[in-house]
Amino acid sequence: MDQQLLRVTWHSLAGRMFVALWGGLGAVDVVRPAGVAAAAAVVLALVAACGVGQSAVGATALAVMGWLVIDGFVLHRYGELGFGASSWWALLLALLVVLAVARGTARPAARR
Repeated sequence: MDQQLLRVTWHSLAGRMFVALWGGLGAVDVVRPAGVAAAAAVVLALVAACGVGQSAVGATALAVMGWLVIDGFVLHRYGELGFGASSWWALLLALLVVLAVARGTARPAARR
């Protein structure tokens, strides 16, 4: 695989969002037989890994992407979004986890 492509994917927010979306969809297909909780946990772990070193805005975008996958393909079927209590709890959990990972792995700001 092209090393430049891997480097661009890892260092850009767009590349990580791509991995979060398509990796999440692939993970849901593989893990779905294990149940809703397992599928949601795998997607959440993938999105959290994508949030390593991201800014708060980038981490929020990744958390929302993970929530869209969880809500549309784990809690519901075929990309149908639902806005019940479980959906809002999934969003809150995704935000908390990804923001915690991003904050815990952020590089210190350069001094001027």
